[in-house]
Amino acid sequence: MLSKYQCPDCGGFEAYRSRRRNLLEKYILPVMMLQPARCMNCHRRTRVSIFVRLPERESRLSTRGQAAA
Repeated sequence: MLSKYQCPDCGGFEAYRSRRRNLLEKYILPVMMLQPARCMNCHRRTRVSIFVRLPERESRLSTRGQAAA
């Protein structure tokens, strides 16, 4: 039942889950079974089905901590 992500702009297959920004994305999109996603190639932000498997967005703090260590 899980499907793969494909960017409508560049056709890339790699994306990550984007943060929910406003009330629409926090409360309405889940009811419509949608989630925000960002393409790793062109950085376009889109809405995709919750059944599309997407990795979590990496936090900026974890990458800074690793670079300093």
